[in-house]
Amino acid sequence: MKYIIVTNNSKVYNFYKETDEIIHLKDGAFSEVLSLVREKVHEGHVLLSDPIFSNIECCENPFKSIAISVVTDPENEESVKLMEGAMKISKKLICSQNYKSLPSEILEEYRFIDLNLIRDGINEIR
Repeated sequence: MKYIIVTNNSKVYNFYKETDEIIHLKDGAFSEVLSLVREKVHEGHVLLSDPIFSNIECCENPFKSIAISVVTDPENEESVKLMEGAMKISKKLICSQNYKSLPSEILEEYRFIDLNLIRDGINEIR
């Protein structure tokens, strides 16, 4: 299945930019990634990876990468419901608050965690 990755993580962007379709929100906040994915889902794209679960487990991680379908589907109500729920949950998380003030080593660890999560998700899609 073909997919698009939406991310604010430069490590994910650099890993996939040569081989896959990717939308990189450089310097974008966690909430901006969710908002763009929400917009895409309302256009008919289908969620292929979880939009929020991994950030609940590690809610300080400001980086998020989400896979969505390339092809739109007018019957994507489940993705719309999931995305709307994710938007509500995200307002309770601290993921995007002042992350630029974190030490670079910590940010690099968070980037790596997010890269591993999306790689696992993409391996399941393939």
